[in-house]
Amino acid sequence: MKEIKPVHMGDSGPKVANLQNGLLFLLFHEPGISDNNRESLRRLLGPELRTRTYGRATAELVGIYQYQLKNWPDYLPRAPQWLKEIVRDMPISTNTGRGNGDVDGGTARALNWLLKKFGAL
Repeated sequence: MKEIKPVHMGDSGPKVANLQNGLLFLLFHEPGISDNNRESLRRLLGPELRTRTYGRATAELVGIYQYQLKNWPDYLPRAPQWLKEIVRDMPISTNTGRGNGDVDGGTARALNWLLKKFGAL
């Protein structure tokens, strides 16, 4: 797997496929996600994964991880200070409890950190 690069809603191609593969890796390797939730989220992403497009499902998963990274507990591994600074300013919706779903430079760095911690990079 390659490092995730900034990518945005409506994009398609290899960068999107790499992001989606990273999201799937996290879904199936991160502790604390129920098997039912893993399968539901995998099914949600499936159509966009097949077409390598960044649509609503991809943004939904990115938004979930943005929220999770912003609220990262210090016991899962401890987040470094640079990561805390990046995620501190991530916009989280009070209505959905998720991030905006866009993979800007900060979100890409944060996701890559998480992928490294779980052995994907």
